[in-house]
This record gives sequence, structure tokens and C-alpha cells, in this order.
Amino acid sequence: MSILMMEQLVQKHSGWTFEILATDLNDNSVAKCREGLYNEYAVRNLSPQMRDKYFKPEAALHRVKDEVRANVKFDRVNLQDQSKILFMKGFDIIFCCNVLIYFDGASKKRIVEHFYSGLLPGGYFFLGNSESLFGINDQFRLLHFPSAIAYWKPAPGEEPGGAK
Repeated sequence: MSILMMEQLVQKHSGWTFEILATDLNDNSVAKCREGLYNEYAVRNLSPQMRDKYFKPEAALHRVKDEVRANVKFDRVNLQDQSKILFMKGFDIIFCCNVLIYFDGASKKRIVEHFYSGLLPGGYFFLGNSESLFGINDQFRLLHFPSAIAYWKPAPGEEPGGAK
């Protein structure tokens, strides 16, 4: 995600910055992600130029360069921990793919409401391909993209496409 932002956003929009919060419930998963090490299979679809630009070789692995990692904060987060999730605010985009499937209906509603509150107006919420907000939350607006669907948090009085 950081590489994508560096390639597509920052280079095209001078002065823009970004910060990524990457979370997981499992401490070992967070620690592994923090290492920034990828095997050959994980980077197989990158061109040699992209690989050289954003990774440095380390033994038989590829380590993400510091400038890519500088914009990413890793944290352990339990989505059931109300006290922690209440302070997660000000997001433009939230990706929560294949996570809600592990929660019951009441927990899903509570978590999605936190995500809705944490998103800025005009923000986007992405779920996994097999997930939906049907019966969970009707505050978001469903948007269809060529290869994905997303949920959009409208500003008061706004609808998709700029209509009011």
C-alpha cells in the first residue's frame, strides 16, 4: 500500500503526505509485518525496476526499504477493545478484508459503526470479496468499481457522484 501511494499519489500531487496504520490481533503477525521481509514468490509480479527501487536484497529475501516503511505504523489492535478503537479516527480509507466473518452480528455492527465514525466524510471502506454490510449498516453507500466494490461515507447531504 505504501509503494502504491508513493508511486501514484505523492509523485503526482506535490505536498501530499500519507500515513498507514497496519493492524492485526496477533503479536507475531504484527512483528513479522514490521520486519518487512518478503520471499521471491511474494515479489514475483514486480518489475526488476520496482524491486530495485523499493526493496533491498537480504540473503534470499527482499527487505522493504526504509523510505517505504517510514509511512507505516504497525500496531496490535483487538477490534473488540472499545477503549482502543474509539481513538482510531481521521481515516480516508479503511481496508478490513476477511475479518468481519469471525464476528457475530452484534459485534459486526459495533465494529462497523466504529469504522464509520473513524472515517472522514468522503472516506472509503473496503471489505473482502465475500463480505457485505447488508443488514449490518445502512449509513454507507455502496459503490461499484471495475474490479471491486467499496462503501463510501457521504458528507451530510451528499450522494455518490456529487449529487446533493
